[in-house]
Amino acid sequence: MEPTTFALFRNNFLPLSETFIHDELRFHERYRGVVFARRHLNADVFPGHEVHAADGAGANSPASLLYGATGLYAPFFRQFLSGRFALVHAHFGHNGLYALPYAVAARLPLVVTVHGRDVTILTGPDRRKPEFWYYSLRAKQLFARTTLFLAASTELAELLVEAGCAPEKIRIHRLGVDLSNFAFRATEPGEGAAVAPVPQVLMVGRFVKKKGFHYGLRAFAAALSAGVSARCRLIGDGPERGALEGLVRDLGIADRVVFSGSVPHAAVREAMNESAVLLAPSMVAPNMDRESGLIVAKEAAAVGLPVVAHWHGGLPDIVDDGVTGFLVPERDLGRLTDRLARLLRDQPLRAGFGRAAREKMEREYDIRLANRRLEGFYDEVLSGWGRR
Repeated sequence: MEPTTFALFRNNFLPLSETFIHDELRFHERYRGVVFARRHLNADVFPGHEVHAADGAGANSPASLLYGATGLYAPFFRQFLSGRFALVHAHFGHNGLYALPYAVAARLPLVVTVHGRDVTILTGPDRRKPEFWYYSLRAKQLFARTTLFLAASTELAELLVEAGCAPEKIRIHRLGVDLSNFAFRATEPGEGAAVAPVPQVLMVGRFVKKKGFHYGLRAFAAALSAGVSARCRLIGDGPERGALEGLVRDLGIADRVVFSGSVPHAAVREAMNESAVLLAPSMVAPNMDRESGLIVAKEAAAVGLPVVAHWHGGLPDIVDDGVTGFLVPERDLGRLTDRLARLLRDQPLRAGFGRAAREKMEREYDIRLANRRLEGFYDEVLSGWGRR
């Protein structure tokens, strides 16, 4: 049987950080996605997709600029009016606005996956900023016309209702991980050597306030002061980099901390294999931005790396406290330091948490299982649409 074809909208397809969209498209069984985007990025990293992009004549061409401002592009309308698509799926709420005119023109159901920032813009102070007025003003229209919203965490679903979406239009859908890319490590690097290596703490993500890396660095410094021997590596970049580098100097731990910048996904996996703990101190930022489901925490668990995290967003769905890692309340530096130090001192505890973490990923977050759930949501949408 031929797969059912749907249209997937992502304005920039794809930033290096959005491997989850690439994997989601790859692992469909009964459906096939065709991508519509303003810009086609990193095609060599994310191959194998049919992508229609408005930047064919250049990122600053009139067609691309018009699409960026309005979402309108005549070649896209021709594709939709050909009748080849059964439904439309957009990742991120603001991308749902780009998908909206095509779903309306072709009379197709629209599914929108929300990930975090796209919802907190509508519920926090940022909705008053001029750059978000268009999205904020059209949110009610998006809520009215979208058939189904998929939220990456329970908290995010609740925030979506707060923003004005009808709760019956929302389902929880936690993104999966391609476990074949993350071989479980039975032992840590150097385990069994005459001289045990210094354990490494890893933090990965954009350097923005919601990642809480400043709390992570303070907890790491406090663990060192308590007599723990360790080193720390940060992978990523962003507007907070200067502040984080300054904090490292102020804490006197510059000789124990390495900033690696942004690296390819394969290098992140390698860093996980070299580390003892993933530290994920994500927190609600001053502008109310927050995480939903943290992909890097799932990937670390798939490797067998225990996670120490704040009780925040979708992290309690990923980390079972005291079983696969530790969770502590946001901004509780004392408990964050204590749990981090405990894991760094106790290699058998890390090993037990790591095994349990991998088993949890196999049970709950395998991309194949996640995609079957997603296709079930597509079935639900099409069944209901057919009765209209």
